[in-house]
Amino acid sequence: DHHSHSEGVCPVTGNTHAYCAPQPGDLRSPCPALNTLANHGFLPRNGKKIGVFDIVRGLKEGYHLSTFLAYILSFGGVGLLAQYRNMSLADLARHNLIEHDASLFHVDAHNEDEYAPTAVNDSLVKVALDEGGRYRPGRMTLEDVANIRVKREAESRPLDGVHSEIARGEMAIAIGVLGGENAATEGLDMDVLRLWVEQERLPDGWQPDHTQGLYKTYRMATVVRERMKAMK
Repeated sequence: DHHSHSEGVCPVTGNTHAYCAPQPGDLRSPCPALNTLANHGFLPRNGKKIGVFDIVRGLKEGYHLSTFLAYILSFGGVGLLAQYRNMSLADLARHNLIEHDASLFHVDAHNEDEYAPTAVNDSLVKVALDEGGRYRPGRMTLEDVANIRVKREAESRPLDGVHSEIARGEMAIAIGVLGGENAATEGLDMDVLRLWVEQERLPDGWQPDHTQGLYKTYRMATVVRERMKAMK
């Protein structure tokens, strides 16, 4: 199934979208959303030779993003990378193109490094999960995200306008997709978020219950932005 195993055949071969952790030689990005798609076979499991239409299809099939939103994210990302041929997930780690400082789950790139770390930072994950659930017990809400982002950005290099929007939008999409149709007000179950961030995995049997479109995502990201503005 698009990647090699030391023992031979991938154990989920034939089970198209079952989870399989990345193997030695597989490539991953700083983005848990795309890494999860690769771990479930919505993108090539080895993380290599991925075209823009592969990403469009993966976002639509794996997360039920609207066609319009999937196209904007995929072609917008290719534009920021200025990489118009097939790419690997590791290409998304090129610093300050799509990837940005003040990630909730990854440490910042060091000094002039061209590529940022792709491994999740356990300390940052713990801080984020500990800070969540203040408005709805056991659930990460948009208001929680705003609080966490303000604190994280205070300890990182300043974000420009584009990367500020990316940072808010990525969590709006994560909560919107994984949290279900009412996630804008009810948030996302913290255990689902933990699984998605730490293992880059979807819960067993999980299916999207709605189509996440651009307008809904914009409204959710606006909630985060306005809450952050009120805190600063």
